[in-house]
Amino acid sequence: MKGLKIFSLAFFSYLTLALYSNYFDKNLRNLIYAKGFSSSMLLMGTVFSLLFFSFMALGYIKPLKLNDRILALSILLLSLFELPWAPIAAAVLVATYLFRLKPSEFHAKISLLSAFVTLLTLYSVGGVPLLNPTLRYRFVGFLVMAAFFGLVAIIYLKTSIKVKTLLLILLEVLLFLGTFRSLMILIFMGYLFDLYFEGVLRLDVRLSLSLLTVAASILYLSHGLEHLMVRIGFTFLVFHNIVRLSLPLGLFHGSLIMSDNPRHLVGELFGAKTNYTYFLFGQPIADFGVLGVAEAYLFGVFLRCAEENPKTSALVLSLLIYTIETGMDAFTLLLILSALLFRNIE
Repeated sequence: MKGLKIFSLAFFSYLTLALYSNYFDKNLRNLIYAKGFSSSMLLMGTVFSLLFFSFMALGYIKPLKLNDRILALSILLLSLFELPWAPIAAAVLVATYLFRLKPSEFHAKISLLSAFVTLLTLYSVGGVPLLNPTLRYRFVGFLVMAAFFGLVAIIYLKTSIKVKTLLLILLEVLLFLGTFRSLMILIFMGYLFDLYFEGVLRLDVRLSLSLLTVAASILYLSHGLEHLMVRIGFTFLVFHNIVRLSLPLGLFHGSLIMSDNPRHLVGELFGAKTNYTYFLFGQPIADFGVLGVAEAYLFGVFLRCAEENPKTSALVLSLLIYTIETGMDAFTLLLILSALLFRNIE
């Protein structure tokens, strides 16, 4: 039950902050609801978030048995969201599985190299978002890809804790320059959960300083606690508006999960030209309405089945917590399915 307990702590902590921002703090509420507050819509969003969480918990407690062939087919189908590179990468991945090759250490080294090369090339050629904020959303796709590469590396790389800690620091510094706090949290969770599930996590001075540094960096990038709370509250505002528009049977009917930029698609839905985060269950509801509980159930199944391997568990748990704010997308789901496909290959 470790995975569900940790996820539940993150989920309900986020939900509590969202409700505080949306309802209990009048000043924050006025900032978030510039066009008017609706308590009924907030209540509906809260009820559906709890309903979908219940189905996710059910998937964890009473999971289906995952069939590796279905996982492989799902990876190939889902990869069609980004032609032509994603299907090619997916085909190579499935072929690696079919030949029962050990991907973990080799892929970890390639992932680490890819993360550093992507970030360093991006900053040296295009510029640094921390120094030029206009670059932030132009680089978002590359930054997310580099962070996912870094996540795989920090979890699967077979090396000492000291080396992993050094790599964590370097990745966090580079991602700090990219200004996306959620990506910094994602990498740190991967590091933390890897040590935890391997049974070597100790709360010492080094880890405490790392926690404080990441927390301070997040507050700095958020321009203070108030802005961070507004961001959380606004994401939940987007979510409960998605609920309102998507009932009973969905709005996008699968096109959101298959979009190469779903957050931009959600932003356009509300007349914005920027990306909107939409909460973990925003995508299942937007695509399938109340039937999206089936996808929420599968999230729970993925979390439970990931526990067959401590590395897989660290990766899947990190990604699911990351998507509590950002929302699920094809790229994240592909990484989750890929990790599950290789969970029993030692």
